[in-house]
Amino acid sequence: MVKNNTGMLYGITPGTLAAKKAFILDGNSQFKGSLIHDTSDHLAVRSTNDSKNVRINSRNYAGTSGDSSGVQIKPNRSATGTASITGIEVSPRFAAGIAGANLIGIKADPVLKAGAGNLSGKVAAIEMNLDFGVSGTRTITGDVSALETFLAIPSTYTYSGDVTFIKIRSVNIKAWDYFLKVESGTGLFVEASETYSTSDGYLKVKVNGSDYRMPFYAAVD
Repeated sequence: MVKNNTGMLYGITPGTLAAKKAFILDGNSQFKGSLIHDTSDHLAVRSTNDSKNVRINSRNYAGTSGDSSGVQIKPNRSATGTASITGIEVSPRFAAGIAGANLIGIKADPVLKAGAGNLSGKVAAIEMNLDFGVSGTRTITGDVSALETFLAIPSTYTYSGDVTFIKIRSVNIKAWDYFLKVESGTGLFVEASETYSTSDGYLKVKVNGSDYRMPFYAAVD
């Protein structure tokens, strides 16, 4: 396998790249171009040591302006049909009969190291945006949800802890200010003191196909 004068690698045998397959790099140990897999199999990138992982852009970003993104994944379905598409599928697991400790699907852990350094923006562990543009004529038959969950656990297990939809763990230093913050214009919160004389508003929820209202009361300090 060699590299031509455009920086592209060629002479690669189609199929999963073997662990012993050597890339010929330039003098700076860098290669240019794209690594494109053929259609005969999945492109597999695996570590061979259980204590080692696959790291992508785990490095220092020295720029002082502009936005940086560690990894971008934007698969685009470009032909009309009945096919679906998933951006990322994460399914860590324990095999049958295998015991262990924790099992975590996705861990979002934004870190601010102790010390100085102000942030002019926000901090969000997970930001979920539904972006359909500002116009269009699509018909979406199913629900549109920023968060959807499905519980599939057997009653034959022994659960020493609680099974909850949301768990808020004990804080370390500073406590939470609110359980929920709803900004105006979302359609979720309705100021309706004239509807419920004893409440100052309500949240709209749907339970088993029926609309319900969770009343709220203005805080009195």
